[in-house]
Amino acid sequence: MIRTTALAVAIAAATLSMPAHAGLGKLKDLAGAATGTSSSTSSSTSSAAAPDEAAQEALVRRFVTSQSHSLQAQTSFARAFGLAEQVQLLEAERQALSSGSVSVDAMKKSVSVSEAAQAAINERQAAQPELNAESKQHYAEGLVSLLASAAEAQKLGGEASNFTAGMKNLGATQLATVGRKLAAGAWVAKESPGFIQSLYGSTKSAVTFARKSKVKVPSNADSMLDKL
Repeated sequence: MIRTTALAVAIAAATLSMPAHAGLGKLKDLAGAATGTSSSTSSSTSSAAAPDEAAQEALVRRFVTSQSHSLQAQTSFARAFGLAEQVQLLEAERQALSSGSVSVDAMKKSVSVSEAAQAAINERQAAQPELNAESKQHYAEGLVSLLASAAEAQKLGGEASNFTAGMKNLGATQLATVGRKLAAGAWVAKESPGFIQSLYGSTKSAVTFARKSKVKVPSNADSMLDKL
């Protein structure tokens, strides 16, 4: 289990300080970067420092912060669509991630709950329901949280790539002695490309739905979408 000191404080601070419009424009590039297809992050693995527990702590915290924002966004979207069961499940997972300690199993569970909720949200978005004023407000709040998640995911992509490169530079003896201690970081690094791609898709769909439904979106969200 990985101890994430002051994690709840970090998440709360990020929620309050993150601009709603930050980070959407580069998500597609980051998805490529995390999978090694972007030239901007293709520095030689030979120059990557071997990761330690501090690097793992930072990487896990970055993932948890982005995931927590994403869960908050999905909670708001679920409220907008009247998905009460999903609201309860998502809130429980977000609280669990904010508990101060996070294990690989806890992160896996949050991803599973998030994926199930996103499927329900996608289904409702596809149906193009009419939203009343209250539902539109919930949805607009969800966009703010989702874009905050995207901003954290920008940083996650590069950090995960560096962590993976560093792991490749560990010798057999080092892997035997410290590899197990870095299991959480290795899991986050492995899952980050898929997480970023999924976030890119859900963000694009969320903004597209908002535009069609006349829900308020950040002023420059449309121009960012044109670059995706």
